[in-house]
Amino acid sequence: MDAWDAWDDAVDAERAARAVADASEALRRRMRAESSTTTTTTTTTATTATTAPTTIEFALREPGDAFAIARATPRAGALGEAAAAAARDAGATRASDGAWTAPAGAVRAIRDALVRRTNARVLDVPGMALRCAEVRFEEDAAGAYARGVPKALDAKMFEFQRTGVMYALRRRGRVLIGDEMGLGKTVQACALLACYREECPALILVPTSLREAWRNALQSWLDVADGDVACVGAASEGWKLDEGRPFDIVPYSLVVKLRSKLLAKRYKIVVCDESHFLKDRRAQRTQAVMPLLKDANRAICLTGTPALSRPIELFTQLEALVPKVFARLNEYGARYCANGGPFGMYTGCTHADELHVMISKLCMVRRLKKDVLKDLPPKQRTQVWLALEKSSMGDVRRIKSLLDELRQRGGNELEEKRLLNELFLASAKAKTKSVCEYLETLIDGSTSKFLFFAHHGVLLDAVAQCMDAKKVKTIRIDGSTPAAVRGDLVNAFQRRDDVRVAILSIKAAGMGLTLTAASTVIFGEMVWTPGDLIQAEDRAHRIGQQSSVLVQYLHAKDTIDEIIWQSIKKKLDNLGAVLNGQTSGNHLETTSTNGKSPKRQKVQPVIDVSQRTLTELFASQATQLSSPAGEDSQPTDA
Repeated sequence: MDAWDAWDDAVDAERAARAVADASEALRRRMRAESSTTTTTTTTTATTATTAPTTIEFALREPGDAFAIARATPRAGALGEAAAAAARDAGATRASDGAWTAPAGAVRAIRDALVRRTNARVLDVPGMALRCAEVRFEEDAAGAYARGVPKALDAKMFEFQRTGVMYALRRRGRVLIGDEMGLGKTVQACALLACYREECPALILVPTSLREAWRNALQSWLDVADGDVACVGAASEGWKLDEGRPFDIVPYSLVVKLRSKLLAKRYKIVVCDESHFLKDRRAQRTQAVMPLLKDANRAICLTGTPALSRPIELFTQLEALVPKVFARLNEYGARYCANGGPFGMYTGCTHADELHVMISKLCMVRRLKKDVLKDLPPKQRTQVWLALEKSSMGDVRRIKSLLDELRQRGGNELEEKRLLNELFLASAKAKTKSVCEYLETLIDGSTSKFLFFAHHGVLLDAVAQCMDAKKVKTIRIDGSTPAAVRGDLVNAFQRRDDVRVAILSIKAAGMGLTLTAASTVIFGEMVWTPGDLIQAEDRAHRIGQQSSVLVQYLHAKDTIDEIIWQSIKKKLDNLGAVLNGQTSGNHLETTSTNGKSPKRQKVQPVIDVSQRTLTELFASQATQLSSPAGEDSQPTDA
């Protein structure tokens, strides 16, 4: 009896239950009867799969003008005999690694031969890859470098930085400099600006916090006069762009408001610092910047995080730099951003090797610290000048005025110290917003950990709140942190990848801690004693540190920073430790023992000589107070 008929005829629970049982038994008999048929079908399917046509694809390979020919399915591997013969006869060669390689000029003929002579499914060669293979570059990069880069600037650069500049010159100034933080992207951009000086005015687009840093970089690296830089801080200051200065600095936050004026200027040179700000092609900021980059003769993008793990975030920059190759989003997305899952189109990462070959050939130079560690000093120091809002400077100006009046009257020392302490605190309060903006830029532009030092609780609190708002995990050690928990905090920072920032008091956390998981140290403010700063730096510069340590001092003009700087400089002068070993070319000499008799030797500078005040701030003997071996010495209050 058919199971469904039995079910329909059931008039009570007992008959219905019996019908279900009968139907289940019938189903089991049917499955046993069909098992042999299933086995036969499976065998046939497996046999068919082994004889089904394979899929062959072409992928661009190093150095970017040849294609690898490979079997893509049923699994990647060597070409079959028929395919290999067809490829060879049409002009392919066998590379040293065993892969068949097609020259760019013969790739279409080889593809046609594979289609005619094999039963393989041969995929179309990506149009982007073909266009990339056809691109050629300038040859006289060394000559252009020699003619354009001032000798004084060249003497301050590392060899890998010179290589980066010449890479950009060969690509006619359309480049993405993707070096890791601390490797001098700014100096390379300045060298390119020097090479293309005749094409100025140049537009420099920056995060808000870096306006003053870029003004200072132009003055330090290129000896640009202050009057030659238009630094726009608000939309109402757009008139500065009409003054015909060689360098216009505009924050990204104002690009949309000033869009018409910027487009009308028809800049031939555009620099985009922290260009990952443009990764969202739908953002108004990106839509305002893209035409400026595309229309410029020279487009220089700088970022420490080119987003290689999510290729879609690179597309806007690539489209702006090399529009003839990266012309269509759907073409790019289908090739390099497939298999993204349920979180939207083009969120995956496919054919990553080919994309790396393309962008390395076309526009991107990227070095990591580990790649150039032999060229770097153990420790580098730089100043970063922050732009402060006028509204935050009221107390600072008032106290400075009182201090000036007191000094003019020949006031007493105790009153002067009291006003200096007030100015110290007022400066910390005035800098909180700009410091936080800079750290946000750093978080967005790097995946590395860093140490943040400050003296005042108000600045430490502001940074902690900022990191919380960014959902960045931190540790904090200040005077209120119990000694019993400090070890656990240090272990969390050293061992956990998700803990990215250590917020530290210069006095309370400047000694006795090992925080080598970070190779970047940032000071939100200074203190009066050089030894305290050096000891704080050495929380990262210790045994176990595998990288060069980058130390950044965040300074603001017209604050206590300038007064403390003069005080530190005087103390080091008194010790005879300022520039005592400087030689031509801004290379320092330092005493090194290394277990042998002391001798004088030239070394790479242990400071960033682009910041001339920093050249004086910490010279060779001051740096030798550091304790990379991990044993703290008592700081000397000079």
